[in-house]
Amino acid sequence: MLTNMKTPTRELNERQRQIIAAAIELLEAGGMEAVTVKAIGARVGFSDAAVYRHFESKGAILAAIADQFAEGSLRLLEGLAATGHESLPLVRSFFLDRLNVFATDPVALAVMFAENLFRAEPELAVKVDQIMAAHREILMEALVTGQRRGEIRPLPPEHLFLLVTGSLRLLVLQWRASQRAFDLPAAGLSLWTTLEAVLKNPSRGDS
Repeated sequence: MLTNMKTPTRELNERQRQIIAAAIELLEAGGMEAVTVKAIGARVGFSDAAVYRHFESKGAILAAIADQFAEGSLRLLEGLAATGHESLPLVRSFFLDRLNVFATDPVALAVMFAENLFRAEPELAVKVDQIMAAHREILMEALVTGQRRGEIRPLPPEHLFLLVTGSLRLLVLQWRASQRAFDLPAAGLSLWTTLEAVLKNPSRGDS
């Protein structure tokens, strides 16, 4: 499980973390077009040359953002995989944990919900694809295992995967569009009760 992801090992210094934070703020406020070395430098009070002393290019800054998210995502997914939960509780943990992460971690939100973020950077697109593949791997394995055990309805697992991940993504997009006007984890918990009713195999009962 999780064979497509490798934990990044790069250590960042304080200046690099400031630069990354500024890039994420710009990305959130104005999209990819707003993220320039000049704008990053202005936000943190650095000259362009000072930014380049810490990162060789804008692409390197974006790579560091992707690496930070990949590292946190890998730890979370490995932790879920090691819990030994039954399948439906594991899917629940994944769903709610992802929402908690997106609500509190601007790096995760920037990577997963910034449209066209890495389209111009093929190496970074590969990193994001690896993260998404790891998400899919753990969810698909849980769904298929749950069906085999009779916990989850015997519907096409690909469709159930899309139901879970699509609902999660749409909820986050609504939260962002509302300028974060509601409690994302609380809304996710409410949504999960409906998803669980759809996913749970009624023939199993409450056992």
